[in-house]
Amino acid sequence: MSKLVQFQDFIRSNGKDLTGVDVPVVLSNEEAKLPELNFTFGWTIEIGVSEHEHGGYCPAGIKSGSASNACDCANDKAKEYVSGQNSLFNDRFIKILGPDIAENFLIKDRGLKSAPETYVGSKVCYNCGGSGKQSCGSCHGRGSTSCSSCSGSGRNHVTRYENNRTVHTTESCSSCGGSGRNTCYNCGGSGKVTCCTCDGGGYLYFSYSIDGEAKRSTRWEYNTSDYHEWTSDYVKKTGLKLVHNLDDITEVDVKGALGGCTFIYAFKANLTTLQFTANIDKVDTTMCFAGNKNSTHNAGGVYDPAVWSVAQKLAGGSKSDDKVALATPAIKDIVESNETKTTIALLDENWVSSDIKDAVISNYQTLVAQLKKQSVKGIGPKMIGSLFKFAFLFLTLGILFAAMYPTFAQETAYRMSVTQIPEWMLAVLTMKFGLFGLPEWCNYLFVIGLFWLCFQGIKKWYWKNIGPGKVWLLALSLTLLIPHICFSLYYNGITVVQHTLEVANALMAASIMVGLYFMVIGTKLPNKWYTKILGFIAGIGAYCGFHYGLYLLNARVGFIENHGRYPSELLETLQPGMQFMAENLVEWVMLTVILAYFLTRRQFWLKAKTAVADYDSPVLLKSMNMEK
Repeated sequence: MSKLVQFQDFIRSNGKDLTGVDVPVVLSNEEAKLPELNFTFGWTIEIGVSEHEHGGYCPAGIKSGSASNACDCANDKAKEYVSGQNSLFNDRFIKILGPDIAENFLIKDRGLKSAPETYVGSKVCYNCGGSGKQSCGSCHGRGSTSCSSCSGSGRNHVTRYENNRTVHTTESCSSCGGSGRNTCYNCGGSGKVTCCTCDGGGYLYFSYSIDGEAKRSTRWEYNTSDYHEWTSDYVKKTGLKLVHNLDDITEVDVKGALGGCTFIYAFKANLTTLQFTANIDKVDTTMCFAGNKNSTHNAGGVYDPAVWSVAQKLAGGSKSDDKVALATPAIKDIVESNETKTTIALLDENWVSSDIKDAVISNYQTLVAQLKKQSVKGIGPKMIGSLFKFAFLFLTLGILFAAMYPTFAQETAYRMSVTQIPEWMLAVLTMKFGLFGLPEWCNYLFVIGLFWLCFQGIKKWYWKNIGPGKVWLLALSLTLLIPHICFSLYYNGITVVQHTLEVANALMAASIMVGLYFMVIGTKLPNKWYTKILGFIAGIGAYCGFHYGLYLLNARVGFIENHGRYPSELLETLQPGMQFMAENLVEWVMLTVILAYFLTRRQFWLKAKTAVADYDSPVLLKSMNMEK
């Protein structure tokens, strides 16, 4: 079987696997050549002096007096290596390169270690001025410290009982003998300690070593007309990886310098090339291979028609077509490479042209935009409905709680509200008091720890991936709100148990608020607009019937003492609750907005994720930010 037939079969079978459709490519005009390429590469030996500081320790080496003298000696010696008088680094480099230049074609920048000479010098310690001593940090050079027993006064207050009475007096401090100071334990009273910079030696030592490094530069040329048009582009694209595809490498003499390199080598090589004319749907294109491993350089976009026949249906309105397209290996690889900013052979070797790639990406982005639009469709009315639902829920709960504990509700104005959180947090951070009776500086430990827990909790448990800015904002908000909520629940809970529970008031208030749900249910359950009106009317009827039954029952049970003023007395049970909710209006609004916003968005996000997951495409989940 000829190479032409082999490649043709490979392209057809591989295209079927990648696109799911036949790729009826026909190859012809096989052309093989061996273009000659000339390569020149070389190295420059760079030599420099490195300084090393050793503190008070004197290292081994050539003693050169002062540090500046040692530096001068090292630089003078380095000039010998640069001028070639001493070939140490050159010899080392030739040994590393080895006798076979071709095998070392890929050697990158190489360190040549240091010369054996090390020049050592010293200078007076800047900390102690050469004395080897420095001022004691415990006593600040005084030799004594203030007595801790008497706080430096020399006397202590003493309380004694004499003749059945308490006598307060002072007496000389026994710890310091009345002087108010004690000998410094750190310096023994001298006021000086060993210098920590030079370890008491008075001098700092420096060593200077000479280091060598080989840096490479490379160029290639084409001095023959026997090569394909794409050879130059291929060599520039593959760079030094080209050596793996070269045949018959022969070392040649170097002509001319290469950027001032110290060592220069050159060789010529023959690069096997193979080119076909590929015909797809009566359209001719060129397909090129290079190297002895037949690596593709330019596939001529032979899979364009097959890929586009599937990709053109993407985002066309059919979910089944979208799923088929996203499951097609070629399209899946193209989309993933674009989303992850990586390269794939399918595009890098031009099996699929850039025009088709751009068209596939455009259709995919259209699909993503469609799904994002669908994911938030109807979220506005739903969120408004949630605002009313949660507002009425919290209003009902607040009124019922106030009706159960009316005296507690009346005192709500004297308790801290959410509007005072900034003032409270400022007091915590300025350490005006200590949390839980601990030292004031512990406030920062609590605040930083709580912020860290909130930050990590949001990253781990928040239902979707969000940006760093939103994570910080949410963590900061929770850090402010959580202490307020916890302290409010704790202290208010203790206060609540001290108040009398008014069961009758709570039941009557509940009859008013909970009864309103009859109208809500009657309106919500029917599907038709006219049946909703009938349901609303039925709800009103049920509400009135419910309260009429309570009115008749009240005559016997006596929930409301003045039965003749039943309606007005019933409404008066709501007054503590309305006052309580008015005093807590900010908290009421905040809870309503937060729950309506986040729960509605989470509901829509989970619904959208379920819909997107049905496409069975991980990259689509990534594009929709639904990986979590």
